[in-house]
Amino acid sequence: MTDTARQPRISRKTKYALVVVALIAWTFLANQWAGKGCDLVPQSYGLVLSHGTPDHYEGCETEPGGPEYTDQYEG
Repeated sequence: MTDTARQPRISRKTKYALVVVALIAWTFLANQWAGKGCDLVPQSYGLVLSHGTPDHYEGCETEPGGPEYTDQYEG
């Protein structure tokens, strides 16, 4: 016989709740980029993944093809 105990499983409701909390946090962070001139979807969400939260010198400037990321933001 082994002395290994079964590990408790995470319930389906808990998993869904964690996903919802993660999406809310991601949206909150994306809104910080949107406040610095970036498009919310998909640009701001992508910038959260690639850069995290914006520093004071990061943002988006208006270009003919739409807002573009810059690390010399003066907005």
